Amino acid sequence: MAALRLLLKLHLVLTFVLLAGGRAAAEPPRAETVEGAALATVAVPDAAQLDAETRCLALAVYWEARAESRAGQLAIAHTVLNRVGHDEFPDTICGVVAQKTPNGKSCQFSWWCDGKHDAPEDQEQWDKSVEAARAARNRSASDPTKGALFFHSTTVNPKWDGKHQRIGRIGDHVFYR
Repeated sequence: MAALRLLLKLHLVLTFVLLAGGRAAAEPPRAETVEGAALATVAVPDAAQLDAETRCLALAVYWEARAESRAGQLAIAHTVLNRVGHDEFPDTICGVVAQKTPNGKSCQFSWWCDGKHDAPEDQEQWDKSVEAARAARNRSASDPTKGALFFHSTTVNPKWDGKHQRIGRIGDHVFYR
């Protein structure tokens, strides 16, 4: 299954390169795994204009919080960035987004392991996700989670719920340290 998913992502990369007239993204992906590199180059309308790390962060915002308010989107983006700065997680955004769970059977971000394509489907929501990712990365928007490392949708009760300090709820997500 993982091999099939990787092949699909590589197909998307090649499709993007062909549609872009053979031009690759402005900056090569900086990811810790091949899967992270594939994630960093998913075909989106303005992919060539985004560096790999911003693209990974924008995809996380899009798939986790595309229907959320700006505060909800910034909360997701900052949680990813908080993980990058923490010893228990990879030291790149793409590495954090593509990270598997400790048992290796699933991913930290469910959309990454769901077997579906990761190309954004709604341009307006994608544009908002990119804007939130950029604002979080360049620190022009403060962290509404005050240092969260974990979150989950209010529609689920993860096994780890209760093992971390709850910070609060923003939109449809609950955040923890």
